Amino acid sequence: MHGWLDTYITRPHEELGRPGPVCPFVAPAMGEGTLLLRTRLGMTEADGDDLRAVVRDMVCDFRARRWPRANATMRTLLLALPDLPPAGWSLLDSVQAELKGELARAGLMLGQFHPACPEPAARNPAFPVSRGPVPLLALRNMAIHDVLFLHHHGEFFAEYRRRFGFRYERDTVADPLLRNTYREALARHAPNVSDGASHQTNGEAQ
Repeated sequence: MHGWLDTYITRPHEELGRPGPVCPFVAPAMGEGTLLLRTRLGMTEADGDDLRAVVRDMVCDFRARRWPRANATMRTLLLALPDLPPAGWSLLDSVQAELKGELARAGLMLGQFHPACPEPAARNPAFPVSRGPVPLLALRNMAIHDVLFLHHHGEFFAEYRRRFGFRYERDTVADPLLRNTYREALARHAPNVSDGASHQTNGEAQ
């Protein structure tokens, strides 16, 4: 896992569709001591209920932990499930999709990785960016770039807007892709609502 983080996640990739590492948060989180890697065994016959329980245990651990730094964006919990068999990988995808809204309402983002994960890169749909050596779940606080993952669903976008809309209202978001994605989502999901309803939370889970 550490080798995968060092040689893939924290490095640039020509198919990402943007400069910089696959995940820009991992190296800083490792440097600040706010990236936690855990392992859970006993998943050889896991079903959907088992995986949902794993996610909820992660959330409890994430919230209860005393993090060494104040920057909430850098807090990341990685949970490897090395004995989840290939037959369970698509179930991992399904559970992640199922719980995405519940976690977004709490200001949290959940990602899944495994050797055959079909999840595409946000800026290159042809690149399956979430491939990893073992099944893995990643939990962190919602961040400014997550509009790329939440814009398509009205409820998800509303949670994002509540936390980060003020940044767009004040025109402090530099990335044109984020700005355009946000404006398109706002027009699609809340065409008659002023963006003044958003408020600042710094990405912290509420």
